[in-house]
Amino acid sequence: MLKYALRYTGILLAAPFFMWLPIGLLEAVPSIIDVFGVHNLRIPSGIAIAGLLMSAVGFEMR
Repeated sequence: MLKYALRYTGILLAAPFFMWLPIGLLEAVPSIIDVFGVHNLRIPSGIAIAGLLMSAVGFEMR
């Protein structure tokens, strides 16, 4: 049960930042660099990496 929770929580954490990249190319939506700045990109990248690690633990095949 914990693996399922980690799996879907990790996907939900990482997905918005991966969807923001193609959506940010549109003129109506600010890019992730415009919102966070170059020096603060570690915040969303850290959240995305944490989500990917959580989902990797959830998808582990044991």
